[in-house]
Amino acid sequence: MRSHRLLVPHRQAGFTLVELVVAFLILTIGMVAILELVSQSALNARYAKDRTIATTLAQQKLEELLSQTDLTTGEMEGDFGDAYPQFRWRAQVTDVSDSLLAEMGVSLRQIVVVVEWSDRRRVHSVQLETMQASVPLLHPQEATMQQAGSDLSGMQGMPQGTIPFPSQ
Repeated sequence: MRSHRLLVPHRQAGFTLVELVVAFLILTIGMVAILELVSQSALNARYAKDRTIATTLAQQKLEELLSQTDLTTGEMEGDFGDAYPQFRWRAQVTDVSDSLLAEMGVSLRQIVVVVEWSDRRRVHSVQLETMQASVPLLHPQEATMQQAGSDLSGMQGMPQGTIPFPSQ
């Protein structure tokens, strides 16, 4: 008797068209996601750089205003010239009135500096504020240290190593 074998077609090695399309689709989605991450990272890096520049410019403008001896209250604005054409600044100086300070003969001003820049049709800004007194105001610890320094100034003529004792 003859044995009959079932004729089963041998499967050929390789991929079907559907498998190739699915693999290509997965690869495409992965590449798009990676490109989006790289693009977003570049935008974040640029924003961080611009914000750092704006903060530095605001600090410089604030220091410039604080160094003016004839600073008056009001608003002013300007730009930073050709070095930073996309950045503009605004400043506002206002008097802060306080009855206790007025009794001590101290005037106090608030200075606010805002630096703005545009990026992709959006306006961003950084704001710095400080207070300026007409007389130097010291932290209590600094005042104590200055007081101690002035108390020691009377001992200049004493021999080194001598400790003054109060007379009884």
